[in-house]
Amino acid sequence: MEIRITERNIPYSGRELRPHWIFEEFGIRGDAAVAWVGPCAVEIEDLVDVEDADAGGYIAADEMLHFIVEHFLHSSLLLTAHRQRLLVALAAELFYELSGAFPSRRGDDLFVNGGKLSVSVATVTPVSGLIHFGVNVTGEGTPIETACLADFGISPLPFARELLRRYADEISSLYSAIAKVSPR
Repeated sequence: MEIRITERNIPYSGRELRPHWIFEEFGIRGDAAVAWVGPCAVEIEDLVDVEDADAGGYIAADEMLHFIVEHFLHSSLLLTAHRQRLLVALAAELFYELSGAFPSRRGDDLFVNGGKLSVSVATVTPVSGLIHFGVNVTGEGTPIETACLADFGISPLPFARELLRRYADEISSLYSAIAKVSPR
């Protein structure tokens, strides 16, 4: 799995959560994970989460750390959601190590001191499973009470680099673990 962190400021609208966006934007073919900092404004018509869309919600932040992960092999919605929860759990672990504050995880979202730290969604396409995971860098421009990396002195790009390294290592380790098992 190839990972890439960019310093480019890329707005996230939800339309980026489509097959081959990573290839189109970064030239990476195959399983990959990318991260960047940029604003977030996802309107109702671009929400993948049906519950959020039905509630008339939207997602917005002036500055968010975005992750998009795309897996092509074994891309059922259930497996993609498992991968999403793994990424979120690794983010919680890393956040705690860097800040000393333990975030609570509710499904695929992280909360710290009552504020929502992250947004996340998993979906599938005919060719791949996709994950978007966003972490608030600041609390500006959000429609709800949030927690953010800046409140804890966490720099977003080093956080992204370490999180994606850990995620890629976990995926590699899983493939190694299943390759050494012999049926009996």
